[in-house]
Amino acid sequence: MHQTIHLYGYPNHPLAVTVQQVCDKIAPLWPLSHFVAVNPFVGFADQSFAATAAQYQRIQGADTVMPLKWYREQYTHRIIGMEDIRAAVANAPQEVRESFAAVAEPLTVDTLLRDVSTPADTEPPTLQPEPFSSFLDQRENTHWQPFIRTETAKWCAAFFDQGQSAWSLPWKSATLYQAWQQAAACDQNPRCNGLKKFCSMAATLPASPIQAIERALTALNIPQARTEEFLYRVLLMVPGWSGHLRYLDRERALQGETSNWLVQLLAIILNYEVILFHHFESDPDRVLGWQRSLLEDPTDTGEPMVNFELAQRLVWQAAIEHAIEQHIKASIQPNTAPSHTPPARPTVQAAFCIDVRSEILRRSLEALHPDLQTIGFAGFFGIALDHSHPNQETSQARCPVLLAPSTKSCECRSGRVTAAATAHRASLRGSKRFREAAASSFSFVETLGLSYAYKLVKDALGLPSRNSHSQPSSPTIVQAMDLHQKAAMTKNILQGLNLVDNFAPLILLCGHGSETCNNPYGSSLDCGACGGHAGDANARIVASLCNDTAVRTILKEDGIHIPDDTYFIAGLHNTTTDAVILFDVDTSPRTLQPAIRELQTHLRQAGQHTALERAFRLDGQHSSTATLRKVQHRSRDWSQVRPEWGLAGNTAFIVAPRAWTRRANLEGRVFLHDYDAQLDTDASVLEAIIGGPLVVGSWINLQYYGSAVDNAHFGSGHKSIHNVVGGIGVALGNEYDLSPGLPWQSVHNGDQLMHEPARLLACIAAEPDRIDVILSRQPHVTHLVENQWIHLIALGADGKSWKRRLPNNSWQSQQPLGKTMH
Repeated sequence: MHQTIHLYGYPNHPLAVTVQQVCDKIAPLWPLSHFVAVNPFVGFADQSFAATAAQYQRIQGADTVMPLKWYREQYTHRIIGMEDIRAAVANAPQEVRESFAAVAEPLTVDTLLRDVSTPADTEPPTLQPEPFSSFLDQRENTHWQPFIRTETAKWCAAFFDQGQSAWSLPWKSATLYQAWQQAAACDQNPRCNGLKKFCSMAATLPASPIQAIERALTALNIPQARTEEFLYRVLLMVPGWSGHLRYLDRERALQGETSNWLVQLLAIILNYEVILFHHFESDPDRVLGWQRSLLEDPTDTGEPMVNFELAQRLVWQAAIEHAIEQHIKASIQPNTAPSHTPPARPTVQAAFCIDVRSEILRRSLEALHPDLQTIGFAGFFGIALDHSHPNQETSQARCPVLLAPSTKSCECRSGRVTAAATAHRASLRGSKRFREAAASSFSFVETLGLSYAYKLVKDALGLPSRNSHSQPSSPTIVQAMDLHQKAAMTKNILQGLNLVDNFAPLILLCGHGSETCNNPYGSSLDCGACGGHAGDANARIVASLCNDTAVRTILKEDGIHIPDDTYFIAGLHNTTTDAVILFDVDTSPRTLQPAIRELQTHLRQAGQHTALERAFRLDGQHSSTATLRKVQHRSRDWSQVRPEWGLAGNTAFIVAPRAWTRRANLEGRVFLHDYDAQLDTDASVLEAIIGGPLVVGSWINLQYYGSAVDNAHFGSGHKSIHNVVGGIGVALGNEYDLSPGLPWQSVHNGDQLMHEPARLLACIAAEPDRIDVILSRQPHVTHLVENQWIHLIALGADGKSWKRRLPNNSWQSQQPLGKTMH
């Protein structure tokens, strides 16, 4: 959900609304410790996909669709067919049609195909509006903007450093803006680069960030009509740090507090711009030339908002998405059996995260164990934990980032961190800081001598560590919560799982996490529904709640009868090796031990099948014992830039009974959330799915989308030149700004894209009118649908229809599902 920051602490200032609108356009960037996929276009969700594509191209030269050459290849290789092109042309948005009409020809299949064979000759866009530093660089081939960007990012890195640096900024107890003012008063670097009066001018700057912004806009004479776009462009000078400070503001807002970190950053950059402007103000040619350029509004020329070349690409993007849609449509096969026929009691029920990587494991497990029923549910299992661990300095929010954690939990006995655990944590922290400090980088191994050589050799060979298979201590809820609250929470979880009757004797709740070495982006491979952490704690706590006899007694009074012979067990799927471990097996009922051992056997076999299927995508290798070992080895290889593909390839989100997709090979590309409309009489479960997991799925999808179509703007470049900055994010080479998205290796295998960029296709087993009611109460989802950031399909409660939600709030009927298979 897009989180507004309540005027950033300046509700009465005349610039407050404008500054808020500017800051809200910046996508938040989570730190590496719990990096999660973020929709890089989240600040533009209330604008159409086509209009945003034009705006990104004009303001920062960023692409939101692939080059025409790429679409030509897809057409040549028949990935895009004529039917896909016809559908894309028929449903093209108005902005695209206007662009075609401007070149004196309407949009048709023939004109699109004719133009794709002849590449358009387009000039690089003129970025507008541009800061004064950028204007000088473009005109005189100077480097003022890189200088300002480097200086700003340098002070952010020093202020927000998490202990990586051996030297601490003296003013960290102040605010960022105050610390920068103190540093600027004695910083000689600007003077050495030509700004002779920098220190003296910095001393006269306003003490308040909002006042500094106001003074800068006046000094620079920014036209009021261009103020918002100008300030947004200024923040894009350091998009990584802007995103991280947006994240900090957002976290405070989730807690009901006010924060203005991003406003402070904006003020700092503008102060550099003002000092640079004053340095050249005696030269009217430069000053007036720049100010004249600010008056040239390219959106007020009468030309189409979307240029012709971009319009072509937008149609081709819709065409490839239509091709994907037809493939997904053919994979959904509604169960035609009468809904009132009660199914036989399954021997095992296994709930997995909706993560696309779980689809392969579920399919493999079902093939091995026909009597086993798998369930798809968001991997935090409906419990938003604020989780503490003895080896962590701070607690972890193990829930979707759209939520504020509401339940405190801990893996420590009696919910307290012991003195030994505290000492161990301090030791780890000190060792980590020593290894990462600049002064230690060349002397760490020499200091420890041969005692560290063994570890180097072991890491190089990918040997497992001594405690790599040890299980964490059992987590518990530590906040005050009475029995009825626990029962109510458990009831909501079971209803979300569609587990309200016909319970199997053994029920597995399986979270997931990853295991990699030397990977700053390791948390991006963990569970997004658990806030970039593993889902083991959530699964184990929910299992313990469901096994609580007192909780079951209250649930029975509420109409949910869990049989006495039903037992819940928690597990964790390692998505890098596809091994699944089960927790607390020794304390499970003795009568279920044979069933648990059998389940472990099937999980091991299914994991091997899953790993072998993934191996072909990783290295193009086919099934063999050696191939399986290579897949498992990747998690321990510190030099491996692609330990797994994560969620690359994600393309659809299906909310329907598993029976409708159980016979399909969805190739690990689909989020699968179980849902039965007949059990959800008041649509409360569906509303929770649409407002939560579906939005998280769209964030993941658009993060991979952006990192694939324009990695320079929305990704983080090549892993080989990544440097961790302050323990917060990564920078490329010797830069200080943080990279905002996924590495190139996360979406590309060196020869071709492994993530086919396509907007998420959401297929929901519910009637259109029910979905409409939910959307009327979920404006953040309505924006995504109406502005075509996701494609929404209603399958009907019986799965017999295929109706597309159009931007004008109507539904378009298409060919029934049953006929697609022929």
